[in-house]
Amino acid sequence: MKKTKPENLPNVFSDVPSLPVVASRMLQIIADENSSLQDLKRVISMDQSFSSRLLKVANSPYYRASNTIADITDAITRIGFTTVQALVFAISLKDLRRPLNKVDFELWEHSLAVSVASGLIARDAGLSAGEPFVYGLLHDIGKVVINLSMKKEFAEVIQMSAQQDIPFYQAEQKVLGFDHGDMGKYVAEQWRLPANLAFVIANHHEDDILECQESNDLKKKTLVVKAADALCSSMEIGLTHSGDLSDQEWQFLKLTTAKKREALRARIVEEYKSYREFVMGASGR
Repeated sequence: MKKTKPENLPNVFSDVPSLPVVASRMLQIIADENSSLQDLKRVISMDQSFSSRLLKVANSPYYRASNTIADITDAITRIGFTTVQALVFAISLKDLRRPLNKVDFELWEHSLAVSVASGLIARDAGLSAGEPFVYGLLHDIGKVVINLSMKKEFAEVIQMSAQQDIPFYQAEQKVLGFDHGDMGKYVAEQWRLPANLAFVIANHHEDDILECQESNDLKKKTLVVKAADALCSSMEIGLTHSGDLSDQEWQFLKLTTAKKREALRARIVEEYKSYREFVMGASGR
């Protein structure tokens, strides 16, 4: 597990963006089991564009509904309370990446795909999809901050990962002396994120997850994101080069066969298209 301390990282505090207000509020709602549809509607009302985009998704062919709806409450009901929470969080977090360059955009695409995949794997594993969706969306926040503050060095990481065919975190260790899990842990502490979320961000590439002293629930959440990351990397969605899971880790998630993982990839692609259209907006960016 990660042992790097924030003071051992470069002084990048001034380059760590603030967590958007809407994203912060959504984290509170997702963490509160007693949150209601009215709580969610109030957050959506903080940005009027959410409403129109939400209705567009609810009336899209993806939901195969026969009747058109024009009410936000109906849209939330059709799409699902947990899914809407995740979508609103994703849109608000996207503002961190403006203005987007090519690397920022590809990092965002990968994070969005991993978040979708995490939600799918979580549901299959008997977990609520809301938290894993957010965990997947934030799993590479360390890369975002590294790219914001060290563009030249991060370009070297990208080049080394491609040329030597090694995972990003290994290239980061060689070029920077730390990886995006270390930086992600630092950002999570600056943002005062929940402990479980910070753990997943810091450790989603570690190879001793099953041996750590954390609860089985947290191990499963961490492996859900690690598996989602590996599957999306294998499909080359966004800027990514991740390692694989061990046989024991795939078994822990009951995804031992190639056939199961291939079926999951197909589901990820289908659902990702719908999420991407909603989050990216009409422009696609």
